[in-house]
Amino acid sequence: GLEDVRRIAIELRPEALDDLGLESALAVLCERFAERTGQPVSQRVAPDFAPMSHEAELVVYRVAQEALTNVVRHSPGAAAELTLESRNGLTALTVRDSGVGLPVDHAPGTGIRGMHERATLIGARLRVGTNPAGGGCEVRLEIPTDVPSLVGP
Repeated sequence: GLEDVRRIAIELRPEALDDLGLESALAVLCERFAERTGQPVSQRVAPDFAPMSHEAELVVYRVAQEALTNVVRHSPGAAAELTLESRNGLTALTVRDSGVGLPVDHAPGTGIRGMHERATLIGARLRVGTNPAGGGCEVRLEIPTDVPSLVGP
């Protein structure tokens, strides 16, 4: 029982996010995802991404987590790629996979709806669609870097 409570508390705000920062937390997330699923994940975080509030960092982490979970659910065996970068007034998290992509009649499930809700809470935009690099799916979270409440301390 105590282990379950500890796990739930960690999942609410991952220790890696507090202890190591967003870049390292995303690296650990990708590493654990690959170990647990056997699906390859490449990860690239630009060294100069814009600072964010703790709330925005948590949204980035949770969207990345849900997007990778969706890769396992809907495209088993597909390779995944996670990037985080800032440019043109936006910080963008992108998670792509090499799977089958979204069906034409795709209706968002609870995971995608949850990602949209999280994005809305911080004034960000979320797009889910076909991977423009060819095949698979792309989840893209765009956070404005010029919104004062989203900038970190």
